[in-house]
Amino acid sequence: MSVRRQLAIRVIVLVTLLLGVNYIGWRWLVSVNWDAWWIAVPLLLAETYSLVDSALFGLTVWRIKYRDPPPPPEPGLTVDVLITTYNEPVDLVLETVRRAVAISYPHQTWVLDDGNRSDMREAVEAAGAGWITRSSDWADKPRHAKAGNLNNALEQTEGEFLLLLDADQLAEPEILDRTLGLFEDPRLGLVQTRQFFYNVNDDDVL
Repeated sequence: MSVRRQLAIRVIVLVTLLLGVNYIGWRWLVSVNWDAWWIAVPLLLAETYSLVDSALFGLTVWRIKYRDPPPPPEPGLTVDVLITTYNEPVDLVLETVRRAVAISYPHQTWVLDDGNRSDMREAVEAAGAGWITRSSDWADKPRHAKAGNLNNALEQTEGEFLLLLDADQLAEPEILDRTLGLFEDPRLGLVQTRQFFYNVNDDDVL
């Protein structure tokens, strides 16, 4: 990030806080209608909370760190892309599967179908992915929802690295190229990527 942009952010944060403190001070000292305190005080508390929330957000952007791009991943790493699903529509999951299969770095895509649906299995395998469901060994045992679904898959897959996707998450083709290299740092065990919700409105693109 450029020095000019960082300075602009800090100026905006400071101006916001100064104006906010001035406004909240005026509200508490002058403008409270004590004849209707049951309405005025809750409103004022909400406004005060909003100022505190703005201050905390300002702290998070006060010193934004710029990170260099990660090194390219080593060839030959084994990666399993795991897509968890229970009762989501087949078409929705299939779109996620197609995007996962198209990830550029070599990998294996698996759909973890906790609903054990035959139509899901047929669609997933036709799209080039693997299909995993729970065996009868789980009968009468605590299933632990999504965590149990993942634990079941970990017993049946062998990838050194895992990419976990929900049923409606569409991965970019270069996601592994941009993240695997980070694991060259032995202190690193988990990477959380940014997410864009493509189904919020028609103009959003993941």
